[in-house]
Amino acid sequence: MAFLDNSGDIILDAVLTDTGRYRMARGDFKITKFALGDDEIDYALFNRNHPSGSSYYDLEILKTPVLEAFTNNTSLMKSKLITMTRTDILHLPILKLSDGGYKGTQYKFTKLNEDLNMYIVTVDRNTEMAGSGESLYEDNVAYKGILKGSSKEAATEGGIGSNHIMVELGLDTLKISPSINLPIDLQENQFIVEMDDRLGQICYPSGMNAGSAVPVSFVDDDQIASYYISANAGLDVGLIRSPLDRRRGDGTNNNGDNVPTKHRIRGPRGKALQFKIRPSINLQTSTYLFEKLGSTITTAGSTGNNASDLDGFNGGTGFYYIDTFIRVTAATIGTSIDIPIRYIKKQA
Repeated sequence: MAFLDNSGDIILDAVLTDTGRYRMARGDFKITKFALGDDEIDYALFNRNHPSGSSYYDLEILKTPVLEAFTNNTSLMKSKLITMTRTDILHLPILKLSDGGYKGTQYKFTKLNEDLNMYIVTVDRNTEMAGSGESLYEDNVAYKGILKGSSKEAATEGGIGSNHIMVELGLDTLKISPSINLPIDLQENQFIVEMDDRLGQICYPSGMNAGSAVPVSFVDDDQIASYYISANAGLDVGLIRSPLDRRRGDGTNNNGDNVPTKHRIRGPRGKALQFKIRPSINLQTSTYLFEKLGSTITTAGSTGNNASDLDGFNGGTGFYYIDTFIRVTAATIGTSIDIPIRYIKKQA
């Protein structure tokens, strides 16, 4: 990784992926689409008080060093630029983890693990039987942030009582009431989910397809799988849902009822994406990827805020683990969020 000097001429730095080089060698390489981003830009550098006048207001921004081109599509372009024809937009939609809902009490089955601040995916039944006090396989055990990922769990348990991930979209502001519908041009009906295909796949969290794998749309040369999920496709029923409620974050809705909202988004809300994770066969049946890409940990058996405190598992238990993330992008709006994931496997 390196920065390019952007203090003089405008720089265009481009590299080809493995697929791009293959197509160029084959003679049919052609650029048909492109995206623009501003990940490196700090707009606070815009200086209206520059002594040399308005032509220099954005000088420091234009001189900002930019990262050299990457071949890995997950390493750059988190903030893609979009075009809005309206000039009266004060708040843009964002994606936000439900993480248990308002005050972390209303939708507890979507909550992050409090010890690690990420979601933990158990890869097999042996790992899930390492729960403290009783098996993580018991339906009445809802350890926060622990997604049971074995094939038996994915096939048999679904619905609201099953731990899963939920990402909300909307205007996260108190200046606009959530009782107001999100404007049409700020709504989102399509989401793109990207994750390492070697480690797992997303599956339906509830409904008739609960536990079934979501079809992969594309796997690139870096083994990153992309899932294109549309609210207009009948196949995706159970993945995308309408807002849970229209109540305010302070516990009152527009009727004055003192009922707290289930949302983290404080203003107008759009659709929410929900899914579970099924670990790959490789993670379920071997330690190869854990040894190649991950590390090991021995639990302390207590609750706290350090890496060895893992609530829900017996102390002194050894685990393999791999840390990664899943990226969710709103296809039309362009906003995205990275969701931290830890796969764990109990050592023999």
